[in-house]
Amino acid sequence: MNSFSNSAFARFFTEFPKLLLAQLINAVAFAVFTALFVLIGYLTGFNNIIVWCLGIIPSMPFFVGLVMTVRKIGIEKKDVPVAKTFFGTVKENFKAFSLLGSSLAYGSMLTVYVLFSLILTSMMFYVPIMSVTYELKISDIYKNSFILVFGNILKNILAMLFFIAVSLGFILWIAAAEGAMLVIAITVAVLFYPLIATYGVNVIIAKGLQENVGSFTGKDLLVDKEFEEKVEKIVEQQAVERADSSNDYVFVNGKMIKRESNTADSKTEK
Repeated sequence: MNSFSNSAFARFFTEFPKLLLAQLINAVAFAVFTALFVLIGYLTGFNNIIVWCLGIIPSMPFFVGLVMTVRKIGIEKKDVPVAKTFFGTVKENFKAFSLLGSSLAYGSMLTVYVLFSLILTSMMFYVPIMSVTYELKISDIYKNSFILVFGNILKNILAMLFFIAVSLGFILWIAAAEGAMLVIAITVAVLFYPLIATYGVNVIIAKGLQENVGSFTGKDLLVDKEFEEKVEKIVEQQAVERADSSNDYVFVNGKMIKRESNTADSKTEK
């Protein structure tokens, strides 16, 4: 029961207020930058979806804040301050993720090429969480993301199906809604869609990512430290056992100390 209550699925609901706060910050940033480029398109006469999509570029660094919050709460099972985690991550990754935003904007314009879009989308599952987790060059992040698209196929398919199902659900709801319901549908989509999609995708791919690239929970380091301590104790024990009984000093806990029994024997002889 305890394992279930601490599972990623259960924590989505128990930690939902924090997750929602992170998504609200992300949604506000996306709405502001998208509205800005819609206004630019209207004022310049280039009022089309290509110009509107340029809002993704400046808003993308804020998405990484959502990714980090999801990682900490949903995968690492940590209790972290949302605002500090969110904006700290945005600050650290602003430059790199502005470039990533350009890639996503470009990718959204080429969705007619289905295969390319699927590969690109699968890569985008990995790029954000890898960027906030590992200290790698941006070129290595893209290279590893591309490799993982084909090296973790089953998980990628599951993540893609989840992503498509959630996206399609919101799209169909918005397409079928009218009047006040349309406003509600759009509002709910802006508030909840990025959070649900990001949470589900990252939980699905997290295990395969750690198996192929490296753990980001610190467990591997703890295991190595425990192993080193065990080896050190064994070496010390063997050193003590090999020490000759006539010696005045023995090796204990990394130090040479005087043997008490020998000292007592000397006093007795005197």
